[in-house]
This record gives sequence, structure tokens and C-alpha cells, in this order.
Amino acid sequence: MSSQSIPEQLRKSLERHMEESDLHDDEEMAQIMSKLSDLSAKVAAAKAKVLAKRKAG
Repeated sequence: MSSQSIPEQLRKSLERHMEESDLHDDEEMAQIMSKLSDLSAKVAAAKAKVLAKRKAG
């Protein structure tokens, strides 16, 4: 199992598809990638918060 979050895995997959020219890097894709990056950051922050609570309690 990967240690990357689902949004991060999806972002990486979309990047690979763009590199292989399966998808185009347009405004819609830029918005999707931005939202996935934001979501990935939120997941990482939530994960860190949970881990900190586990250590504290």
C-alpha cells in the first residue's frame, strides 16, 4: 500500500497521462490539479494532526 494520499496518487496519475499526451494541459486541467494539490495539503495536515493526538494521548 502506498503512503501517498489518494489526491496525491490521482494528481501523479494525471501528470503521467499528460506526459503521455492522453490528456491536455489546459485551463480545466490546471484547475483540477490545483484543487488536488489543495486537497492533498489538507489530507497531510489532517494526518499530522491525528498523529500528534496519538502521540499526546
